[in-house]
Amino acid sequence: MKKQFDITQIDLTRPDKLLLSGLFGLKSLVTLPLDLYSSQKKEAKTKGEITFIGTKKVEEVQTQLYEFNSEGSKSSLNPQTFDFLKTRKESKVYWLNFHGLHEVDWIQDIGETLNLDRITVRQILDTTLRPKVEEYEHYLFFSVKSILKDNDGNLQIEQMSFILGDNYVISFQEQLGDYFDHIRNKITEKLGLVRKKPAEFLLYQLLDANLDNYFEIIEQINQEVKLLENIILTNPTQDSLVKLEQMKQTTEMIKKSHNPFKDSLRVIANRKTPFISKQNNTYFHELMNSCNSVIEEIESTTHSLESLTNIYFSSLSQKMNETMKVLTTVATVFIPLTFIAGIYGMNFEYMPELKYRNGYFVIWGIMGLVFIGSLIYFKRRKWL
Repeated sequence: MKKQFDITQIDLTRPDKLLLSGLFGLKSLVTLPLDLYSSQKKEAKTKGEITFIGTKKVEEVQTQLYEFNSEGSKSSLNPQTFDFLKTRKESKVYWLNFHGLHEVDWIQDIGETLNLDRITVRQILDTTLRPKVEEYEHYLFFSVKSILKDNDGNLQIEQMSFILGDNYVISFQEQLGDYFDHIRNKITEKLGLVRKKPAEFLLYQLLDANLDNYFEIIEQINQEVKLLENIILTNPTQDSLVKLEQMKQTTEMIKKSHNPFKDSLRVIANRKTPFISKQNNTYFHELMNSCNSVIEEIESTTHSLESLTNIYFSSLSQKMNETMKVLTTVATVFIPLTFIAGIYGMNFEYMPELKYRNGYFVIWGIMGLVFIGSLIYFKRRKWL
């Protein structure tokens, strides 16, 4: 039987406890595996096997290949083999993109074709990997975290990996997405510089598209913050407090995903590597600046959420003060009336006023004058 909760027992002054208790069917905006698939990792290490660590997000793995140079381009879907990577032409740039990572044999086939290190293959298949960059003898490995919102508005974290070689880039995504559609369009329509530049420029474009997605998500969050601000300033409710805490979790998760990304870019921008020329290294320094902008934006959003939390509790205190003010005013007005009523409610036999014919109406008149006089006094003192 589903456990029932008593709303009167909830401490609404502790939103952290409210969220952690799972009341009202609340679900965090951030959907991440909290156990980091520790059981899968342990089993893989025990058996000494290369295995996929994560959740299957697409039914079938899809691949897309682009071959291009300044003279032309060609694309194909789901190539049957990857032998073309061994016989690739130096005059062309090759971009192979994967949607889905659960086909271990495919990733191992890529590893054997390009002579990738076993650790690299293992890291591509591990969706819990922290963003990092590693340089090997004949390729550069780069992994990042990407963020997106699903149809329910929940924030999803996706693992992306990139292999940069002499004239090829291989990208690995957990699921289908439109991150790189504009880059595909540039290749097909010969727009921008991507067809005129080497493979390292393509990697820059892919990483830049990932950063753009961070900006889009942060902009959406900022819009939600503005709407929430209007609600809190006009009519703060318990739901708005819960929403605030959820958004704090979201911004914190974005920071945790983005900071290692920035550190990896710093390594590339400051390291002399044969895979990135000095001329094109400028683009990666530009990515560093964009990363700093993302950090500034998310820090600003975090400060705004903290301010809104303070405003929320200040608003509640103000509403409580207003309520207490009204109650105090009412009580103060009725104190002298209660006093008068109390005097004439005493059971003494000899009370002169009790014998007056119009005494009842006189007392009512006095009580009315006291009531009106009190209201006028409070109004002039601006207590009402």
